[in-house]
Amino acid sequence: MPFRDFLQSERFRSFLAGGAAQDVWISILLVLTAVILAYALRRVLSRYIEEAERRYRVSKVAGRILGLFTALAILYVWSAGQGPGPATILTVVGAGLAIAMREVLLSFVAWIHMLVRSPYKSGDRIEVNGLHGDVIDIRPLHSTMMETGGWVDADQSTGRIVHFPNSWFYQHGVYNYTQGFRFVWNEIPFTVTLRSDWKAARDILMKLASETTGSVERQAREEIRQMSREYLVYYKVLTPFVYVRATQNGIRLSLRHLTEVRKRRNTEHMLTMRILEAFREHGDIELSYMMIGYESGGEQNGNPLS
Repeated sequence: MPFRDFLQSERFRSFLAGGAAQDVWISILLVLTAVILAYALRRVLSRYIEEAERRYRVSKVAGRILGLFTALAILYVWSAGQGPGPATILTVVGAGLAIAMREVLLSFVAWIHMLVRSPYKSGDRIEVNGLHGDVIDIRPLHSTMMETGGWVDADQSTGRIVHFPNSWFYQHGVYNYTQGFRFVWNEIPFTVTLRSDWKAARDILMKLASETTGSVERQAREEIRQMSREYLVYYKVLTPFVYVRATQNGIRLSLRHLTEVRKRRNTEHMLTMRILEAFREHGDIELSYMMIGYESGGEQNGNPLS
């Protein structure tokens, strides 16, 4: 249909006769007014606010408020005319906002869940979506943690503060290191040469670990007893143990022991120093390592020192 015929059609005349055309023109006028006001506001802010960061924040807040009032004014114009009723318009707008603000709504629901169930609280050490650290604040839309790990070994603090949305609670698994049970299993590996007295090395590991972690075992048993009232948790063996495995480099001894979450690195440091000193005093225990050399043909050859 040609444009001239459309303008002369009965449908277009009924559109002009009704209130919809007027609502369209009023809506366009409101949008143009908002654009002009926004431009004028930026000019005024640039003249009276010299600090760039502050001017940017004020401009963003004022722009959002102006946009909100413009949207509400357009909604009022269309709801007062012959178009759809207020309930229909509000339903459509509400559905659109629910889709557009899904993450925000999900974060708020997760915050309410945290108030009721407390999967983690301020002070807990957690890991979520690859981030781990100590929770320092929980707000309606996001939580804040002091990061641990990263480029720092053994879960020590990096000094960075990380913010993440509460919606991650539903989207990713949350690992809580301290809720109800503040101990974790840690392993310290040692590889001794084949000619070493690996049995004596194993006994040294067991003896020193038992002396160092004796008090930890008693505390862990008490916390497990209390935690078993709420969760189906059962640990029978909490004493240190050494696993033995033959490898290409020699005999691998893996010391497995309990330690407090926030003392893992210090405990490992203290144990390692005592173990190395005990190995040196024994005299018949050598640590194994790889020796890399080159044959006459230029091929690389790696052999363990044993």
